[in-house]
Amino acid sequence: MMGAARCPWKELMTVAEQRCEQARAIIASACRVLRDTRETAPIFTRDMVEPTSADCYVLLRDASKMFCAAVSEHYGEPSGHRWSPVLPELLVAHPEKCGETLALAERKDFQELSHFLHELSHFDYSPA
Repeated sequence: MMGAARCPWKELMTVAEQRCEQARAIIASACRVLRDTRETAPIFTRDMVEPTSADCYVLLRDASKMFCAAVSEHYGEPSGHRWSPVLPELLVAHPEKCGETLALAERKDFQELSHFLHELSHFDYSPA
């Protein structure tokens, strides 16, 4: 899991840090499922991927709320300050940009989620 690899030297994590790392792991896992499903689904079954997207949306919605609340707590903000329905929608639509999307939500100089759409459009994900 990413959380365990990120802070192995920390003996005591705050509750907010624990929730943040748990939510990050859930989000990364759901994005990986979406990515893998889309990449490996045969062309004639691609329309059948939608139920997976719907299931993952619910998981991503709940985990992103937990993630944003933990980040907001870290910065001393109200718990609902960083979350918006746009966040799980972005993660479902662009699971390959999962890390970048979460990084934008974690920034100290956080801006409204509508700004995410502009920022994410500048990432280049074409294979090297």
